[in-house]
Amino acid sequence: MKIIRRIVFVIALIVFLGSAGYLLQHYLKGEAEQKDFESLKVSEGHDVAALHEENPDIAGWVQIEGTIIDYPVMQTVDEPEYYLRRNFNKEDSLAGTPFMDANSDMRIPSKNLMIYGHNMKNGTMFHSLLEYEEKEYFDAHPTVRFDTLDGPGEYEIIAAGYTEIYPEDVDVFKYYNYVNITEPSDFREYVQGVKALSAYDTGVTAEPGDQLITLSTCAYQVEEGRFIVVARKIK
Repeated sequence: MKIIRRIVFVIALIVFLGSAGYLLQHYLKGEAEQKDFESLKVSEGHDVAALHEENPDIAGWVQIEGTIIDYPVMQTVDEPEYYLRRNFNKEDSLAGTPFMDANSDMRIPSKNLMIYGHNMKNGTMFHSLLEYEEKEYFDAHPTVRFDTLDGPGEYEIIAAGYTEIYPEDVDVFKYYNYVNITEPSDFREYVQGVKALSAYDTGVTAEPGDQLITLSTCAYQVEEGRFIVVARKIK
């Protein structure tokens, strides 16, 4: 029995050390990837035009003041999820880089620019979007900045809440079907839908003609859970 207990102990110890080593490696890799993004900033800011010279896939830069969200946003129309697991330099990356939906046309532009980012366990990327579940967090961080080649942009948040990716045959509001909004009727439907799922009333709404931005990340309240933050451009 002593021999069996020793064998079980050794196996458990090996599993523990292996798991701890993996978690440490995962953490260190995440820290290194975050530093890579910070190296793209200039004097606590960013120059989208200069970064476009380095990588023409950049669509803009998203930032929420007072949070860790401060990243380039990429877009690859021919390969929509190219940056899902790649960094700004197109190298393999666990965290990837926030990217814009291929159908959010920057040239029209679409009235809803949809941006996806990972919900990383180490708190980076779009993980902190879930903090918007609490109104106190919204009160402290009510705006989103999204700068593009056309210049800076400031957006005020109109809705924030949990939703999910539904089966095709389920007849409910599906935020991801409103990526390339061009018609006023679709715009109204989208605003009504996101306001209905919002965790609280932000006191702000949007009307046809406004420019929207939607930040989307994975959530785990259900199997295909998502959390979205929607904001309208104010300048």
